[in-house]
Order: sequence, then structure tokens, then C-alpha cells
Amino acid sequence: MTTRKILVYFLIMLLTVYPVSAAQVALNRWVLNVTLHDDGVVEEVIQAEFDNNGSSPLEGFSFTSPVPGVEIEDNQSTGVTVSSEGGMSFNSPGVKQQIVSGKANIIVTFDKPVEAGKKWNGRIGLKAANWAVKQDSNYSIDIPVNSPQAVSSGKSADVSVPADADIRAQVFLPESVEVTSVTPTPFRILFQYDRMVPTWSPDKLHIGDTISIKSSYSSVLNKITGTDIKWRELKARINEAEKKGTDVSEAKTHLNNAEDYNTNQALQSYWKKDYTAALESNAHANDELNQTENSLSGVAKENPQLTGNQPAETSKTPGFGAPAAIFILTLAYLVIRRK
Repeated sequence: MTTRKILVYFLIMLLTVYPVSAAQVALNRWVLNVTLHDDGVVEEVIQAEFDNNGSSPLEGFSFTSPVPGVEIEDNQSTGVTVSSEGGMSFNSPGVKQQIVSGKANIIVTFDKPVEAGKKWNGRIGLKAANWAVKQDSNYSIDIPVNSPQAVSSGKSADVSVPADADIRAQVFLPESVEVTSVTPTPFRILFQYDRMVPTWSPDKLHIGDTISIKSSYSSVLNKITGTDIKWRELKARINEAEKKGTDVSEAKTHLNNAEDYNTNQALQSYWKKDYTAALESNAHANDELNQTENSLSGVAKENPQLTGNQPAETSKTPGFGAPAAIFILTLAYLVIRRK
């Protein structure tokens, strides 16, 4: 056998083991949305987009979860195939896991293979009870941002990651829990849905990074969060009253004042670690919320229908009807007597 034939056979074997089409799959989006609950349970939803630039159908992809025994959330797992013309067709993913070396290998298989020149866009939902570490009111978690692998012709291969790939992450901490340390440095730490949310943009997060967060309960943040919850409850009551045509302008003024004190002043002081100023502003916010509630209670008294109680039916008093009855009887007696 000539050297040329040996080289050809060797290339055929390589193509059989490592399909060229899989290596030509691009990872356009890999976005991690992680929620850490009070009890330490972690929920993760991964949004992904794969662009099949190869010549063979893309059958699915796989990635590694840092802990074994995760729970696949089917209601959070869905996807579509997108053509170059913008047409979309539903293409649901089947998700299973294999335990390998103390980790879970998550294997995603598309309902229909994604043909060359098309994209798959979707999400995968997971839940794990043994991922984060909780000690008293302290939490810590490490979240790897590893590249998935494409699955084509029944085999796995690396994907390419374009320079403009959308690699992002958000981690929702439990209520009243603040960040004590975090790497890599997030783009911003937001306050959303009464939770602290470290957030990474593509310029702050890259494939191969590991997000490490340590956090703990904060009594100051707990007061700000409690006030925010009460603010939203009162706002809902004001909206209901307005729908019934009730004048709630005074209550709205106090509510707006409370928002300014709690969000614009208390929270901003908290960010600066000026906890004394944060608590003072939070106290003013609670005073305004109390006045909001008092105003709404006064409106409810003037408008009983706001409380769900209908006004009692007015009954006639016998003291007013008796003189009239006596007058009628007297008149009837006189008429009869004249006759």
C-alpha cells in the first residue's frame, strides 16, 4: 500500500470519528439564568442558539452540570428551528442525563435534526438541591460557564464561539441576601423582584469562566425589601380603587414619596454601605406607606363599596309615620260624622 493510500484511509477514519459538520456548528448564544432559593435549591434556565454551518444535520448538543442527580424541568425546556429566511418551526428538545465522575452530563436531543444552514434557538431548565452550599444564613455557589458540544452523526464535537457571541448570566439571590464576594466582576448588581441580582454582560463573561459568589443575610436589605413588598401591595389597592372611579390622589402622593425614600434614597445609601442613612430613609418610607394606608382606609369609609360591604338598607322609623296615621284616621272620622 502506497503512502498516499495510507494517508487517504487515515483521513477517512478521522472524518468518521470526528464529523467535520459538527466542528462547524457555531454557538451564538449561551445565557445562564440562575435562581438560588432560601433553602439552597438552585434552578437554572439556559438559553442557547446554535448555527449549523456544516453539511450534516445537527442532532443536538451536550453540556456538563457540576453536580449529579439534577432534575430536568420539562416545562422550562423548549425550542424552535429557524431558517435563513426567518421561518420558524417548533422543535422540542428531549433532555436526559448521564452521571460521569461525580457530575451530570446533560444530553439534549432535538425532536427533528437541524439541517445545514439553519439555527436552533431554545432553552433548557434544570433544578439541583446539592449545588449551592448553605450554612446558616450564608450561601456560596460556583457556576461554570463551559462550552457545550454539538452532537452530529451520533458523535460529539467542539463548537466554535464567534467573537460576538452572546455569553451572559444572571444570578438571583434569596430575598434579603447580599453579595459579599463575587468573581468575575459583574457588569452590575441589580435589585429586581426583591432580590439582589449579579449580572454579567458579554464583555464581562467568557466561555471557560467560573462564576463564584458568596452571600449572606442583611438586616438592612431585609427592611428595604419588606418596604418594597408593602409598597407594591398598596399600589395594587390604589389601582383597584382608581378603576372604580375613586379619587385616590392623596394616597398616590404618599405612595410616590415612599418610593422615593425607599428606592432612590435608602437603596442608594445601602449601595454605598451607609447603613445609617439607609435605615433613616427606609423609616421615612414606612411613614409614607402608613399615611398611604390611612388615606385608603378613609376612602373606603366614604365609599363602602371599596371594602366589599354594601350600605345597609335604610328602615323607616315609626316615630315619623305615627302622626300621619293619626291625621288620616281623624280625617276619616270627621267625613263619616258629617254624613
